[in-house]
Amino acid sequence: MTTSAPAADTPENSSSSNPLPLGDWSGSIQYGQSQVPIVLHLQLAAGGLSGTLDYPRHHQFGLPIRELHYYDSHLRFSTRSFGDFRGLWTEDRQRIEGGFGEGESQHPLTLQPGSNRYPSARRPQTPQAPYPYRNEELTVEHPAAPSTLAGTLSLPDSGTIRAVILLITGSGAMDRDQTVFEHKPFWVLADFLSRAGYAVLRLDDRGVGASTGDRSALTMDDELADMSIALDHLRGRADLASLPLGLIGHSMGALTAMRLAARRTDLAFIISLAGPAQPLGPVFAERECQALSATGINPDVIDRHRAFTLALYAHLQNLAFDEPITAAQIELLAQHTGAQRTATVQRQADWIARFNLPWFRSALAQDPADFLTRIQCPFLALGGSQDTQVPSQSSLGVMNALLAQRQHPDFQTIELKALNHLFQTCITGGVEEYAALEETFAPAAMNQIRDWLDQRVPTPL
Repeated sequence: MTTSAPAADTPENSSSSNPLPLGDWSGSIQYGQSQVPIVLHLQLAAGGLSGTLDYPRHHQFGLPIRELHYYDSHLRFSTRSFGDFRGLWTEDRQRIEGGFGEGESQHPLTLQPGSNRYPSARRPQTPQAPYPYRNEELTVEHPAAPSTLAGTLSLPDSGTIRAVILLITGSGAMDRDQTVFEHKPFWVLADFLSRAGYAVLRLDDRGVGASTGDRSALTMDDELADMSIALDHLRGRADLASLPLGLIGHSMGALTAMRLAARRTDLAFIISLAGPAQPLGPVFAERECQALSATGINPDVIDRHRAFTLALYAHLQNLAFDEPITAAQIELLAQHTGAQRTATVQRQADWIARFNLPWFRSALAQDPADFLTRIQCPFLALGGSQDTQVPSQSSLGVMNALLAQRQHPDFQTIELKALNHLFQTCITGGVEEYAALEETFAPAAMNQIRDWLDQRVPTPL
């Protein structure tokens, strides 16, 4: 956090002739087809500078930066998301010009004074009042943990509700709208389905938004318990108890939905949106390689990184759940796979922090096939042909084979052309494209969901 620069640039010796770049600085990285805004906050600390970063389009603020150094107008620091920044504070003190990135993936970045230079992105599908249904804000108390889930239940007029749907967010700390890059796909989907006669509950994840609770030791089993409690709440409401109850989960939320459907008998349907169907180690490894490929890194480096991550995930699965992985183990695996020079391996501290998280360990232990083969209710799986995070061809293919082999009576897998992991109409499908797209949720995908539901849920009398 603090600088190791000589005393000439410490706060005590700073002067008008030898100032520090204090305050707010903002700029944006060209990442693929998207502009990613970044705001840097620099302030005085004991012995030098300290700082934090904001990613406004990600709705991430106050993120810590590491290894912050400033001397003779040169600034450098390290981040988890974009690697290392090295820049020069210009003589006119109006810009910090440099490069933000790591290894072979460098992105120019010019920072200028100020932090409010980025207007909200255009998101035309975000619902606007008035709504032809009622929104009820509710809370659900956890009976066995000090946490409360908060969310919004969209209710069509009484007597017109066809079914009740619980939306389950993907991985990470997500709010009830699954907000990402100012897109709110779960709000868009809930609005669409409520207009079609479905009651829809969407929830802030534990410890996010209005939901309370500790996320530091959260596992996938905790997420499973939270969603099961939410289902029990819906089932226990007198106004909804007699209605069909189902699930729609996105990405890792689809896996949670599968786990629930495998153990509960009161579900009328389940819809997987870009859900995984294979052991998660290979899925995570391929996701990282796709992200590296999008930045233009040499294919040989990506191949070595793939070998390294596959070996690493296999090693993690052999460790006891609470046994931490060490830097020495990571280095040994890197040497065996020829990946010791890749940028990701050089950031061992970040790897250790990530791979020792209880949630990540619990995710690696999951094999979706264990749950898919036990689902009894009608099942729909949608995937986008341009999904680079959970490639649809392989995931839908595995789902189709497993359910056909088990002779499931009512399942369907559909690949939707030109849609990405978020079900946006896209060009490349890369994560860096998400923010640049104005569409939040392709109407073709929402129509497919509604039509499939309408065929299986009776019309209210």
